[in-house]
Amino acid sequence: MVEWLISDTREPYPEAVAAMEAHVAAMQAGTVGGRVWLLEHPPLYTAGTSAREGDLLQPGRFPVYRTGRGGQFTRWPGP
Repeated sequence: MVEWLISDTREPYPEAVAAMEAHVAAMQAGTVGGRVWLLEHPPLYTAGTSAREGDLLQPGRFPVYRTGRGGQFTRWPGP
């Protein structure tokens, strides 16, 4: 069974990532099922493993969060 979760307010990125990681751990332990979470964050950049600080054109515009994913910078919400 898949749980659907819809947030009606913007979710802070660090808290949302922590909640998702905790849910994945619970799924791996077999205590919960899958989840689809529809949410929006305040504007931010995520920096993948290939991101270089010099590539960010407006470094102070939004907070930057390092991630373990590949790639460079991604802006959320997108264009």
